[in-house]
Amino acid sequence: MSRMAWPKSDKSRTSAAGEFDGLMREHVPALYRSAFRWTGAVDRAEDLVQDLLVRLYPMHDELQRLDKVRPWAMRVMYRIFVDQLRRERSSPLQFGIDPADADAAGEEDHGFADPAAGPPELAEQQITRQRIAAAWTLLAEEHRVVLSMHDIEGYSLVELAAIMEIPLGTLKSRLHRARAKLRELLATERFE
Repeated sequence: MSRMAWPKSDKSRTSAAGEFDGLMREHVPALYRSAFRWTGAVDRAEDLVQDLLVRLYPMHDELQRLDKVRPWAMRVMYRIFVDQLRRERSSPLQFGIDPADADAAGEEDHGFADPAAGPPELAEQQITRQRIAAAWTLLAEEHRVVLSMHDIEGYSLVELAAIMEIPLGTLKSRLHRARAKLRELLATERFE
């Protein structure tokens, strides 16, 4: 009985997939975190990252030549995100997620509690997380993007200006307005 071998085209596809996987695997968690912060929904964040990976797969040879893959991939994902927002805004059907529905659907809280904290501290931490999450959902998409990429992910202003393809001055003012809006929302105590 002869042993069956993979056709050469399948081997090269398998090899390319392995190379792409090795190149992108370490970046996917950071890309997903950013996508989740931008979209505010697990399914939309997963779709955004999947769209990015599908678009990048045919370009894995070009990706291997890049010094820094993550900022470049983040830039591409940001463009996809903006294109999706434009399509949704111009569509007669409006998509969105109701925070009450997400809670009812059993979304888990992945916050990490201080193991040394007692019940009052844990309750305060939970309330603070809920307030921040509620305020975050009320921010405009452009504010969520700039805050998550700069203040949470740690991209410098120069890197963000390149990723978002906007002037540095515009980025600084957008970041300032985003922080001011978040402070205002957190100070109001009313998120409904």
